[in-house]
Amino acid sequence: MPWQYPGAASESAKKFLNLREALVPYTYTLAREAEATGVPVVRPTYLAYPAEPEAYATAGSEYLYGADVLVAPVTTPGTTATTTVWFPPGSAWTDWFTGKTYAGGTTQSITSGLDVMPVFVKAGGIVPTRSADVTNDVQNPLNAVTLTVAAGATGNGRLFEDDGSTSDRTQSARTDFRYTEEERRAALRIDGPVGSFTGQVQKRAWTVRFVGAREPESVTLDGAAAPAGSWTWDAASSVLTVQVAERPTSQGVDVAYQAR
Repeated sequence: MPWQYPGAASESAKKFLNLREALVPYTYTLAREAEATGVPVVRPTYLAYPAEPEAYATAGSEYLYGADVLVAPVTTPGTTATTTVWFPPGSAWTDWFTGKTYAGGTTQSITSGLDVMPVFVKAGGIVPTRSADVTNDVQNPLNAVTLTVAAGATGNGRLFEDDGSTSDRTQSARTDFRYTEEERRAALRIDGPVGSFTGQVQKRAWTVRFVGAREPESVTLDGAAAPAGSWTWDAASSVLTVQVAERPTSQGVDVAYQAR
């Protein structure tokens, strides 16, 4: 808890407490996947990469959080630490915080301070989170969602929702996401939800973060030029952020950009 730490460490604890809460939509979706398939939310790398010796050798120092997020926890005291991270082969991995991309099949030394953590998204991975800090689910319905999309490969993802207490799986909704790349063009499709439940959010604003992206020449929303001021490009971290104004959740969304 933030109040258990002094100074900068308190701010760090607050930041990561808020991140944990922001990740609840992703975690909840993984919990539904675990219920349906038996594959756990947190899984050793050798579960996904059983033929890789490094997956077993690093089992005590890193893990997968769902299929698309790799976490290598810092477990040594101090304000900075250097962590050895093995990146599974077959795809690139983009740092959640810095936007730096690492090649799969390599081992790298990652230095982090109190403000970041070794967390990486697999190329093509799509991670849904809340768009703002929250108090609780009751006072803060899921009416603003951020999708973090790691560039470098096609991919898909989903968001599972229900009222948080029902055991009736017919009282739920699933929203699917698809990311594609073709030469200089990258696009994300957000489908309308399949299913419904009592208390379901009827309107939602979306924020799309393309991480590890290339500098955009143009950005489109539903096939037309994105409104002025609706997107930003951070060259230092290679992140393109596109804001989609609140709209009915039943309405799909297409966000795309053309790279220079």
